[in-house]
Amino acid sequence: MGYYNGTANDLTALRQALIDACTGEGWAWDSINSVLSNGTMFANLAITANGITLLGKTGVTSGAAPSAVRIGKLFNRSGYPTYDIMFPAAYEVFLFDREVYLVVKYDVDRYQWMAFGQSTVSGLPGTGMWVGASAGASVVDGTWSAVGPIAITGNGGPGGNNNKISGALFWATDDMQSGALRNFFVHSNLDGLGWYTGGAANTSSGPSIETLDPLVGLLPNSWNSEAVLLPMRSYKVRGTYRISLIADIEHARYTRVDNYAPGEIIMIGSDRWKVFPWHRKNTSVRNGSSSSVGIDHTGTFGWAIRYEGL
Repeated sequence: MGYYNGTANDLTALRQALIDACTGEGWAWDSINSVLSNGTMFANLAITANGITLLGKTGVTSGAAPSAVRIGKLFNRSGYPTYDIMFPAAYEVFLFDREVYLVVKYDVDRYQWMAFGQSTVSGLPGTGMWVGASAGASVVDGTWSAVGPIAITGNGGPGGNNNKISGALFWATDDMQSGALRNFFVHSNLDGLGWYTGGAANTSSGPSIETLDPLVGLLPNSWNSEAVLLPMRSYKVRGTYRISLIADIEHARYTRVDNYAPGEIIMIGSDRWKVFPWHRKNTSVRNGSSSSVGIDHTGTFGWAIRYEGL
């Protein structure tokens, strides 16, 4: 499909670059309602004081997810950096039949991302649309003397009272899903719960990254120092001790970036993949942190997106 890149001078230009890339690959843009659509996928893109929001929907004016996800300002505490996107910023858009990825690089080595698509899992009663971004609708504040907005480890993201973001797709496992810090939703509509991935509305999500915990911790391997690519999946809690797969991403994978430069292109067979940290690479604290104090990086946790550019 398509690959686009360039430089944006403000949020308006960044959103327009995403819209232009999508409409160039078959998506429709409703300028009145600010909605991109393709089949049963509907993505509302809005500019706010805190960045660009993405709200998944089941129709142009109906079926909204419990909250939007967002790129932009990440932290709000007097005297501390906001980690907001600084302009001019470089962007890349990766487009596939049912998946869209926007990656933004700024402030030398920081990244934010936004993504949406449709699940390949068959039999879902919902539309299967999934949405995700670096942050939820709200900005992390300085509660509990926090010094950074991120809490991420190899087996999950922030806890329900941690007031942090993981910065990664399908990573958080504990946050209350109705909270405005949640950064992903999937419309499976299993058990009639729409966009929720927990066993009930407003409950903790499925295990997602926890299913890969041992493998994430083993990367990179000790034989050749490479990090394999791991599947990116989301699950829904189905009653006591049961889960169902609701999203299995086609064109992105989890990995560790210890030995990869941000933006590096790697070859696996005939496929090319472009590697990024979730926010900012830090090899000194490679396993991140779950502390309520927070951090301003994502260790060496990262991801790879299938690359079809030149």
